[in-house]
Amino acid sequence: MSFARSVYERPVTEHDQPDLLPQVMANPQSRVMLLSERGAALNGESLFLIPGPDYQASGKEKFVYLGRDKQHLFVLAIVDSSVLDEQTESSWTSLRDAFNVLDAAQAELFVEAQAIANWRRNEVFCPRCGSELRSSTSGWVQRCVDNGHELFPRTDPAVIAAIVDSEDRLLLGANSTFKSKMYSVLAGFVEAGESLESAVRREIFEESGVHVGDVAYRGSQPWPMPRSLMLGFTGEALSTQLVPDGAEILDLRWFTREQLGSELSAGTLQIPRGISIAHALIRNWYGEALPEAPSK
Repeated sequence: MSFARSVYERPVTEHDQPDLLPQVMANPQSRVMLLSERGAALNGESLFLIPGPDYQASGKEKFVYLGRDKQHLFVLAIVDSSVLDEQTESSWTSLRDAFNVLDAAQAELFVEAQAIANWRRNEVFCPRCGSELRSSTSGWVQRCVDNGHELFPRTDPAVIAAIVDSEDRLLLGANSTFKSKMYSVLAGFVEAGESLESAVRREIFEESGVHVGDVAYRGSQPWPMPRSLMLGFTGEALSTQLVPDGAEILDLRWFTREQLGSELSAGTLQIPRGISIAHALIRNWYGEALPEAPSK
């Protein structure tokens, strides 16, 4: 599972140091990642990273210390998309598109950056008194200027499950937000006071009409759209009649390996690709690399 073992070290114990960000930015080994409302800055098939000492601050960006690997220290600059107007070799890309381009290490950095940027953009005022919030702790905490109340990034748990029936067929559905040929495993958010296992059974029944018995945890993946943690499961179908809800799920199908492989090869059906947890769950059931339609 992608991101199961982090490439980066998040030095949380250092975040409270008031001079940490300036020190990191002055370090020749630091690299600044740009993220705007249009996504991350990309140069070819890699993130566009600027050495910290070379970064020309405008005073309008918001900085967050993301962490470090064996070579570099990484800082996020949350900027306006106009900063790339004169950078003809670079462009903005969304996280969803970047999953098919970036290697696993840079994709992990993008995920972390997107998650913290979503929170920084949306949490603007104190929920207790409405006063202004100011960043602290290297960008990972926001503090009310009036009462000192601290806010931390929020994560919403969601389950995603590969459901298999007694004939070893996989359940896939077409979501209303997907392009026309896309099918995937089903997913949904965990409700308050609900266990992950119960959430799997409830979501699958709500979206497909299928009753689920035993479920098993397989792994997790952060997915900041805007702040989810996807928790992957496999599950045993106790029934096979399919009833799509007609709102979120427009179509449902049971697939044998032969059927799925044939349709993928023919290009009559698509599934999530790249390093998504959905692809990992489907690939795990399929047992080998999934075929792709030949390019035209």
